[in-house]
Formats: sequence, C-alpha cells, structure tokens
Amino acid sequence: MNKSLEIFDTIRSYQQQGVKFLIERDSALLADEMGLGKTVQTAVAINILFQSRKINNALIVCPSPLGTNWQNELNKWAPSLVSKIISGNEGERRAHYMLPYNIWIVSYDLVRRDIHFLRNKKYDLIVLDEAQRIKNRNSTVNLACRLLERKIAWALSGTPIENHPKEMVSLFLFIKPGLLKLIVGFKQIRKEIAPYYLRRKKAEVLSQMPKIIYQDLELEMCSTQRKVYDEVLSDSRKFIYDNHESLKAYHVFGQINNLKKICNLESQSMESCKMDALKVIFQEIREGKDKVLIFSQYVKTLELIEEAIDCNRTNIFHGGLDISKKDSIVQNFEETDGPQTLLMSIKAGGVGLNLGSASLVILFDRWWNPSVEDQAIQRAHRFGRKKPLHVVRMLVRNSIEMRINDILISKRKLFESFVEEGAMAEVGGLSKKELLKIILSN
Repeated sequence: MNKSLEIFDTIRSYQQQGVKFLIERDSALLADEMGLGKTVQTAVAINILFQSRKINNALIVCPSPLGTNWQNELNKWAPSLVSKIISGNEGERRAHYMLPYNIWIVSYDLVRRDIHFLRNKKYDLIVLDEAQRIKNRNSTVNLACRLLERKIAWALSGTPIENHPKEMVSLFLFIKPGLLKLIVGFKQIRKEIAPYYLRRKKAEVLSQMPKIIYQDLELEMCSTQRKVYDEVLSDSRKFIYDNHESLKAYHVFGQINNLKKICNLESQSMESCKMDALKVIFQEIREGKDKVLIFSQYVKTLELIEEAIDCNRTNIFHGGLDISKKDSIVQNFEETDGPQTLLMSIKAGGVGLNLGSASLVILFDRWWNPSVEDQAIQRAHRFGRKKPLHVVRMLVRNSIEMRINDILISKRKLFESFVEEGAMAEVGGLSKKELLKIILSN
C-alpha cells in the first residue's frame, strides 16, 4: 500500500480528488474534460484497489486504438500489475481470457463478439473508457457490456451526453442498473446521478495545470496496415543491403518516407490506426468549442484527415496556397467562434503565424527536427495565453516512428544543453548514419 500512496502523491490535487471519487464508489462516471487525465486517475485508483486487496482482477473496455495507451499508463501508474491487450483469433483470445493476468484490456468490438464467453466470467472491476460508445441502449455493444458480471462498474467519458438525456440513462444501465429506471427529465437525472458523477473542466483546475500538456499516444497498426508495413520494410532493407556501396542519404530517406506514409495510412485497404485514434479524440471533444490544429508533413494525409473527421468547419493550410488564401484561413480560424479544425503542413505552419485560440494540437506524424515541431506548437502557445494547451503526439509502436522519436529525444537534449550554456544552436537534420539506424534497427 505504501508504494501506491507514493504514486498517489505524485499526481495533481484535482487528480487525487478524482482517484478518491473512484475508489470510494462501486458505481462511478468520471466525466472530466479531455486533457485532465481520466486514464491516469483511473490507473492510480486501480492500483490502490489492487494493493489494498479490494479487487483481484479488472477488465478495461476501450476503443481499439487506445489499448496500447492504457497498457502504457498502467505500466507507469500501476507497475506491479500485469495487463494484457486481447487480440488474435477466437481461440487465442479465449486462451488469454483464461490466463491469470491482473487486468485484461479489450475493445468494444471484441466484447460484443466474445460476450458468449465473457458473460460466464466474473470481474471485480470493469472500466468502460469512452463510454459514450454504449449511449444507444438498443445497440449490441450496450447489451454486451451490461451482460458482463462485475462488482464495481466505472465509466469514463468526456462527452457523456452528445444529443439527448436518454444517453445518460443508457450509460447508467451499465454503471448502476435500475437507478434511472423510472426517471424522466434532465433535472431528475442529474439529481439521481449526482453521488456517482464527477466532471471537471480545464477552466476549473487552471491553477494546477501546466502551460502545455503533452500526451504521447502510442498506437498499434491495424492488421493489413502491419502486414503491408512489414513487407515494405523487408524490401527496403534488401534494397539497402544490395546497394550499400552506392547508397546515398536521399536513397535511405526515400525508403523511410514510404514507411512513414504507411504508418499514417495504408493506401490500398485505407487502414490507419492514427485515423481511428483521431476519430476517438473528435468524439470526445464534439460537445465543446475546441479549436484544433492538426500537423502533418504530407498534404495528401491532411486531405484524407479532412474526409475522415467529424467536424463541419475545416481548412487545410499548406505551402502551395497563395498569401491571400493563407491569410484568410488564419483570420477565419482566429476570429470565428466555436469548434473548428485547421489542418496544417508542419513546414508551412511552423513559423510566423499566431494561432493562439487553439486548445488542442495534434502532431499526426513527426518531423525530423525537434525545433520544427516546437515552432509548430508555439504557433498556438502564444504570449498572454491563459488556458493550457493540450498537445497529442501520435506514435506507431514497433515501427520506424519509435526510432525517429528516440533520435528526436536525443536531439532535444542536445539542443537544451546548448540553450543552458547560453549558445544559439540550430540542431540539424538527420545524417546518413542516423537514417540507416532508423531503417535497419530491430
């Protein structure tokens, strides 16, 4: 228990309140705004319940793209617990459900498909992340989640109601069945759920928030995306070995560029773990008035993102536009109220712009130089800004993106050491040796 208390002491006070809210309730809906750390609070609460022996197992249900992020947060905040992301064919999944893990992490789709097996298991705790996925009480996913046997039921959602109070009733069919059975009207619903409901907004906890909230979102490729990536990686390595004597840096760069594009999206199947994660993010912020900046180095990727996301007002900003069009896009983003998304080429949008009204910045893919990324982020983090800025950096696991990230971290440290010594340093691009390391390392 001492170790879990040490972990508890490292989180912010409003997060500590959220942890206490959870551990004191068998039924709970944590509805904090995006960026306040619902996953962190839940992971710390889970750790405390395990260490105090109040629970012996837990099931976390989340959108498929967020499984890896959950496992990373559990490794950080509940390091003694063993978690498993459920995947594979039906036989492999059934075997993993039977193994003695502390925590199973499973997607909503797999709960629906595996309910014939899962309904016979007993869980001390079940957590539904992005719980608005069960807002329709007549859906098969809602029914499957309600059939799961649990002692403690927690739900997490930044948007527990998107269209109608009935959606809250649907959530509580899982959280606390029977509570809202005879309730009609939003005032009555709010009164009944009050003991089980906690929501904080960024504005309420502003003094406790850092100026920039960084979130590294690690993702697993979709199945076809992974298959194609591995094939292209194998071909790229063969190309390098076969042409090592005449190989130039731009040859290696071209191979890496092909792999980076697959990490963004596999063009034949249109599978993309990043697009899937982006859709989850936009579901969570849909009810607010967030202004979002999404950076990519590829204009084609920005065009595909525009088609995929659920946002009525979007614009694409890239180097091919004339000055008047660029000025019009920026002016519209800054001066128009309400939800809006600006998709930007990281090189075109990295300097000289003031986009301080943005509340969320998403780095869809990573640039080679950390100072370029920082410049892009600083377009939104302007002098006089009062609200925190949430920055999400997407990374694909077991890919060259992770190796690029390692190099970016080392370059950032080098840059910071120069700054501390008072020198003006520009950290350059990648050398041929670094490029080869990215593509040849396992």
